Amino acid sequence: MDLLREINERLYEGDPGTVALLVQRALDSGLSAEDVLQRGLIAGMDKVGKDFREEILFVPEVLVAAEAMHAGMNVLKPLLDAHGVKRLGRFVIGTVKGDLHDIGKSLVAMMMEGAGFEVFDLGVDTSAEKFVAAIQ
Repeated sequence: MDLLREINERLYEGDPGTVALLVQRALDSGLSAEDVLQRGLIAGMDKVGKDFREEILFVPEVLVAAEAMHAGMNVLKPLLDAHGVKRLGRFVIGTVKGDLHDIGKSLVAMMMEGAGFEVFDLGVDTSAEKFVAAIQ
């Protein structure tokens, strides 16, 4: 339990290196990948989201926390895939043609992956035809 709470706290603080180490330590201690995902990473991002809505945190802090979540997901993803954790669905994301900004897109993609979706990130400056092809 202490490891999960520490993952929450380090994620909230935006410490990707420590989050990745704590995720591995939690797995090594016998916690399941799904528990670490749900009660560690997602619970931490839930607090980030709540504090963002209440204007306690702002976009830069959310991005730093999302990077920490991504570091933890990099440790978990192979285990989730290997254990056949059922995906909730597929999600295609990208920025539209002419838009080269990907901060929001990347944040949403990480959150959707963490929530259990298989994410197909088409990147930036993506044509409508590429979106349609990816969906098909």
